[in-house]
Amino acid sequence: MTYRFKLNETVAAGTSRIGLEQIDIAEARLASRDDIASAIHDARRCLKRLRALLRLVRPALAESTYRRESNRIAGVGRLLASARDQHVMQQTLAKIETRFGTMPKSVGVKLAKLMANGAGTRGARAGAQERRQALDGLARARQFFARIGRRSIAFDHLAAGVERSYRRARRRFHDAYKDPSDEAIHEWRKTVQQHWRHMQLLSRAWPDVLGARAGEAKELSRLLGDDHDISVLLAFAEGRGKAVLGEDELAALTTMSRSIQDELRGLAKPRGARLFATTASDLREHMVLYWSAAGDLSALTPSKANGENTRPSRKKPA
Repeated sequence: MTYRFKLNETVAAGTSRIGLEQIDIAEARLASRDDIASAIHDARRCLKRLRALLRLVRPALAESTYRRESNRIAGVGRLLASARDQHVMQQTLAKIETRFGTMPKSVGVKLAKLMANGAGTRGARAGAQERRQALDGLARARQFFARIGRRSIAFDHLAAGVERSYRRARRRFHDAYKDPSDEAIHEWRKTVQQHWRHMQLLSRAWPDVLGARAGEAKELSRLLGDDHDISVLLAFAEGRGKAVLGEDELAALTTMSRSIQDELRGLAKPRGARLFATTASDLREHMVLYWSAAGDLSALTPSKANGENTRPSRKKPA
């Protein structure tokens, strides 16, 4: 299974293929009984890929259709969010404790116990119910992606989708450092993830160039994801955590957490400046040219242009 459009298939057929593949993976992971945390994480990644795909083809859809399907996939993600957030908070707390040996041990102990509430039998039942509801939502999304292969979708629609999403990402980048709140950074992170996915989807237009953009966006997304994980932990500590933490304990956790965020945001800024240096209209024009050139190359060297391994055999002659 490949999260990429192929040069030798119609855009509509590729949209259907990619969407159905991601739904297959998500359904299989949600049906798994092993390592539930990892299964939910994998399923949520599939949902993010689906939403990025949908945003890419948005110009080819009626706005009401796009909203309906986007909200459906987002709703499935929300069903799985609480279980994922709890697991991530536990990991984030452990990272902070490891990095700062000066943090009071009582903070980790108290928050870990608080996080564990609801994770017993009752919590497991609720989690199973949410997974069943998520599977129902995916079944309805499957119907949409099975039908979309019959639509009229051209590469120009994808180029317009890239331009629209990328312009939003550039705007969110500037907003994030004009007013560097947790919310602003998180909004930028979501658009960075979409750009990363879009570069993956269209990478066969020029694998080296777009693969590099995808890699840079992925690393930037990781930095901003770590920042968001800390924000989620702090929100929990400043909310429910106040019932078990003293003022000094909460202040220590906040100071250490914010220092890590300052570092992450410092690393993210120059990466963002580099990734979003090109204007949205220029990127759209480049994508059209890249895809057209890749199609011409595909006609001359079909296997190589479509990403297949054409390296000569290293086997020695007899």
